[in-house]
Amino acid sequence: MSAQGAQEAAQAGSVYRRLLLPIYVPTLLSAVSLQALLVLLPLYVLEQGAGAAFAALLIGLRGIGMLLFDLPVGILLARLGDKPVLIAGLVAMTVSTALFALSDNLWVMGGAALVSGMGFTAWMIGRQSYITDNCKISERGRAIAAMAGIMRIGGFIGPAAGALLAQAMGFGVAFIILAATAGAAALFVMSFSHNVIPESLAGNAHLSNLKKIVSANARALSTGGAASVGLQLMRSGRILLIPLFGHFLGLNITDIGMIISFAAMLDAAMFIPVGMIMDHYGRKWASVPCLVLSATSLALLPLTQGYYSLLAASLLAGFANGLGTGSLLTLGSDLAPAKGRKEFLGIWRFIGDIGHAGGPLMIGALINLATLGAAAIATAGIGMVSAAVMYWFVDETLRRD
Repeated sequence: MSAQGAQEAAQAGSVYRRLLLPIYVPTLLSAVSLQALLVLLPLYVLEQGAGAAFAALLIGLRGIGMLLFDLPVGILLARLGDKPVLIAGLVAMTVSTALFALSDNLWVMGGAALVSGMGFTAWMIGRQSYITDNCKISERGRAIAAMAGIMRIGGFIGPAAGALLAQAMGFGVAFIILAATAGAAALFVMSFSHNVIPESLAGNAHLSNLKKIVSANARALSTGGAASVGLQLMRSGRILLIPLFGHFLGLNITDIGMIISFAAMLDAAMFIPVGMIMDHYGRKWASVPCLVLSATSLALLPLTQGYYSLLAASLLAGFANGLGTGSLLTLGSDLAPAKGRKEFLGIWRFIGDIGHAGGPLMIGALINLATLGAAAIATAGIGMVSAAVMYWFVDETLRRD
């Protein structure tokens, strides 16, 4: 190994060690809980006698909770620092998951979905802020890709484990175990993270400041944000569409959980090479192929006929999503200005979450108006447009020190 290669390997190891206990371990725990929940929730709704459209609405309400809290999270990060926001987000995820176990009332489930989304956005933006504050730009690709990769490992473990738990013990017990897993993540953050000092403790983080940040970064937010909307829409759509296609193909909950876990395993395997690609060649080398192949995988879903064809389409979706591991988070961290960084990250997440919230709602509407296949095709079309925007209009942000 060359001297430069050895130095890069040592620096990478240092980044991973710094973030292991405060970020990476709780990321794994929370991802196992969340990914299992997202697979079980639509199937639980169908078991309760509600239709696919309500399942889509419930996932959409979670996205709305994320959307509503994105900007307040940026303000809270600037006022309080990272650690309190991280802990609060995980506590909200814990409580909301427990609520699904404690009540099958549809109104309670809707409220729990909103709280889950709010907690997740606090956890997500807080982690991005923590890494941005603690890592150099030449380390961010690897650091964020590792975090996103660990989320995907959780996405591999969670659906299979959740499906087995629900099959053996029922949905209620499964939700309680998932809530306890998210609670353990909160304990890790409480014990091992340190609070990054905010840029200003008073008078800096308010709505007028958000307007200034939007105005100063209008081009980056409009071009990169448009691509972010498309990718997040496909990601939230995939989470909903694969279980629904599996259900309507007549597959049982264990088969659906295993399909999603196999796809997540392939997804998770990509984070180390993708992080290196982003830090050596550029962020767009990962994000553009991710968008194109994600759209292709969704367009193939209406052609599936059974277990193996649905598995093949899901594996392509997992590979495609793996190519984009941490790409939008890294792009947002690169674009964030030194002054007003935390508020910018809230704005960046808000734009992406328009797609995250809109995807399930759009799919639910299309299911009612047309068919499940039409919903998949429409989502894929939006993804292709986003790929074009990313390729032609978004600037490459990797800059050598």
